[in-house]
Amino acid sequence: MSGGNEVARNLLAQEPGRDYRHANAADIPNIAPQKRKRHNSGTFYRVTPSTGDPFRIVVTGRDRWALEELRRVGAKGCTPIDNPAPRWSAYVFNLRALGLDIETVTEPHGGDYAGHHGRYVLRSGVTLDWKGGAA
Repeated sequence: MSGGNEVARNLLAQEPGRDYRHANAADIPNIAPQKRKRHNSGTFYRVTPSTGDPFRIVVTGRDRWALEELRRVGAKGCTPIDNPAPRWSAYVFNLRALGLDIETVTEPHGGDYAGHHGRYVLRSGVTLDWKGGAA
């Protein structure tokens, strides 16, 4: 048994509630502070799907930005080429998980790196919900 472990056990026996394994040089526990919440809530939207009853969602961050872009362009849709963003597919995935109907249209493109890309088109009716979380 090494001397350090024995010392820690002796100290732990003297103060059972104290954890000496994660202390820094000043004998202050090295515990990461809890991150401060940036926002308590996001932006409320009312979604009218093509089938089923309307419902409300709350969207924040880059997912909110992507939803606003999709609303702004309408039936034209958004592509990573015309609307640069790091993770369009992830934003669309998250919005679909909230219940939005977003179609992916595959389009070819030319140029030095010819291939295809996705165009995302919002098919659900989405409006800002000024009532917020109220039913």
